[in-house]
Amino acid sequence: MGNNCTGQCAGCYKRDIEILKSEQHQIQSEKPQDSLSRKSSKNFVEDAIPLSSKSEINTKPITKSVVDIVGDKSKKTRAVIKIQSCWKGYSVRKKFPFVNRIKTSVETEGSKTVGSYFGRLNNESKLKKLAKMYNGQWLGKDRHGKGIQSWPDGAQYDGEWEHNKAHGRGIFRHADKIEYEGQWKYSKAYGYGIMRSPNGAYYEGEWENDLQHGYGKEKWADGSYYEGQYYKGLKHGKGKYIWKDNSYYEGEWQNNKIHGLGAYHWIDGRGYIGQWRNGMMNGHGEYSWSDGRKYIGEYLNDQKDGYGVYKWVDGKEFRGLWQKGVQHGEGIYVTVDGRTKRGLWQEGKLVQWLK
Repeated sequence: MGNNCTGQCAGCYKRDIEILKSEQHQIQSEKPQDSLSRKSSKNFVEDAIPLSSKSEINTKPITKSVVDIVGDKSKKTRAVIKIQSCWKGYSVRKKFPFVNRIKTSVETEGSKTVGSYFGRLNNESKLKKLAKMYNGQWLGKDRHGKGIQSWPDGAQYDGEWEHNKAHGRGIFRHADKIEYEGQWKYSKAYGYGIMRSPNGAYYEGEWENDLQHGYGKEKWADGSYYEGQYYKGLKHGKGKYIWKDNSYYEGEWQNNKIHGLGAYHWIDGRGYIGQWRNGMMNGHGEYSWSDGRKYIGEYLNDQKDGYGVYKWVDGKEFRGLWQKGVQHGEGIYVTVDGRTKRGLWQEGKLVQWLK
């Protein structure tokens, strides 16, 4: 602990043990939040990011001593401080289920029912009944111009028509009070429009063939929010998603999943900037903690895997190979005063020091 300390004296050892115990207690005491309740089919359907199987999510992190005793214990040879699997960002991230749930679009069911409403206008058996529920302009036997069409269940379209098709600008109110207001093309949402739900959720942006397509903003009843690009109803391209706890991801998306280059920030100060694939950290990235610790290196399926550098706040470092979240293979341990020791690790344990 003094001026001549190499970072491996008894004082440092005791201090590092206390740090690890504190972190282990904090991580293990974090209880999973209640899963998001299912919204009605008219509102939204949740789509969880496939981080891992349920059995892996419920697995308790393994607690180990901060320092391995290698060789003769009487010599008190201290091994390098290990980064435990429970320190990995993915295991902590799984303890917040709401963070791992990406909601699908507010129009999931709402707009799908629109086609059936307009389809009835061409049904011979219902022509006369529905014609009596229409108030507006005609062109021969076709609704053409401006008019209001109502349906027996309370649904209603008020807007422009072209040969019995909603075409132009109009507003459609579903029987359950979900409504779409905007541009139409042949009875489908097409162009700019806003869909609102009675619970306060909404989508505002571009549409094509009744699906969100282009740029848009979407907000859910629980406060979750997304702004960015869509492709055929899915988040696709660049966008920012903010969860109800204010943690957020900003970056690239593919088929409604985090995919590509992006940054994920937690409310406790942790953050990851790097590559993603199918909702998981994959490729090169940088993971940081609020206390200043940092890992820069390769990830595979949310775990450190490949070459990476783990840096402590006091200047110590581990540079080397990782596998499934722990050191595995050759590595170099750098002490506080900059001295280096090369060693061989297996499944997170120091096997031997190398010359």
